[in-house]
This record gives sequence, C-alpha cells and structure tokens, in this order.
Amino acid sequence: MCNRFNIKTDLAHLARSLDAAPPRQMEFDEDVFPGKPAPTIAVNRAGAIEILPMAFGLVPFGKTPESQRRALTNARVENLEKWPWKSAIKSHRCIVPMTGFREPCYWGETAGTEVDFTVPPDSPLFAAAIFTWYRDETTDDSQEEAPPHFTMSLIMRPALPTVMEHGHHRSPFFLSRDGIEEWIERDSRPLQDSLAILKQHAFEPELSATVARQMAPTWTKRQSGNVAKRDEQLTAIEETGPLGIPDSVRSESANDNQQA
Repeated sequence: MCNRFNIKTDLAHLARSLDAAPPRQMEFDEDVFPGKPAPTIAVNRAGAIEILPMAFGLVPFGKTPESQRRALTNARVENLEKWPWKSAIKSHRCIVPMTGFREPCYWGETAGTEVDFTVPPDSPLFAAAIFTWYRDETTDDSQEEAPPHFTMSLIMRPALPTVMEHGHHRSPFFLSRDGIEEWIERDSRPLQDSLAILKQHAFEPELSATVARQMAPTWTKRQSGNVAKRDEQLTAIEETGPLGIPDSVRSESANDNQQA
C-alpha cells in the first residue's frame, strides 16, 4: 500500500512538456499523504490536458469524505472491476506525477525500515490513477452548484523488482510518457481496454532506494503477515504475470503483431 509519495518537479515545465494548459494556482506539500492535495494530470471538459489538484484518497461517487471510514488511496489492478473502482475506471482516469514514494519493508537487508524509492526531479514518474468528484451541499437559495472537489486513488500492481527486493510486495503502476494521453482520454471504455493500455505502456523505472527511517519495534508483529502477502503475490504472478494483468488481456501492440 502506497500512502506517501513526493513530487519535486517544476509543474510549469511539466505542463509545457505535455502540451497541457498552464497549471492552476495550487498549494501542496512536496510529500503527499492521504487526504492531502496532489497535482494530477487529466483531461478537462473542454478536452484539454490540464494539471489540477486532487485529494489523495478516492471518495466514491455518491459518497462524502465524512462517510469514509478510511482513505481509499490504492486500487489494486486485479480488483478494478469491483466497487468502488468500477465506476471511475470507465471514464475518469488520470495520471499522478511523482518523483518518489515510501514503503515499509519487511524482509531483506532493509527489513524494519521505511524506504524511499526515488528518481531525479527532472525525470518524474507517471502513475496511473482514477478519480471521482463530489460537491458540498449548498445551504443558501442561490441554486448554484458548489464547485467540485476531485479525489483520486493510485492503481497498484505487484511490486517492481527493486521494491520487492527491499521488502515490499506492491508498487504504483507507472506508465511510459507516450501512454499518458491514451490513458487519460475521457471516453467511456470497457475495463479490458483500459487494462490493455496499462499492459502496453507499463514502465519499470530505475529506482534509487534509500532508508528513510527505522520503524517502531512493533513492526515485527506485522512481519509474518507481510511475508505471507509476498508469498501470495509471487504465487499470483505465476497466473497473472508481473503486472497483475492476465495474459488473456492483449495489448494493442501484441494484437497488431499477432495479426501481422
């Protein structure tokens, strides 16, 4: 589970590189935690790519933050057909740029620590995500709609090799830059098509791993459970492959090659 990531990239430069609208004026911390805003890449109603703030932790359509028992920060790629992800994945897809993320580690040389997995600030990663929005109830008689509050969840996959080696079994699902536009298109499409895009444009970055801090001694009580999750993950990979997407889901490039 990824509940902390950072973004140290110049957003104006990023917007220009994506041919996106200038980023909105927004305030956010470099380190993003559940409930906090993060810059997110999406297509607006006018059909233009835009960088806009979204709270980290998806609020399902028809719900409010107050009705949530916990922040829905991560959506497993294997479970996107289930509630509460299935509505958002149809047509509300976005990208979360980041330059690093932190995970607790439970095996290997870094067991008992939290590790930062990072890339250089000028080479951000692009994490696939889904989003929703909600509106505050208006209390006056103006009949005007309150502005929308956007929320998002990161899509998670079986751990990247570097992350698995250091002691954690899941990672954000990163896409190559050339897959961004196809992923965030506003069209409504079947889940299988979105999975095929993820599969076609999956990106495995070279990550630097740095121990950020020691975990509290009670981490040992969680170790056996997390090692069991690792073993379950490794078994599942034999069936679904390293991305958590079954072989039955064919990427467009694979289909093209097969037809050729």
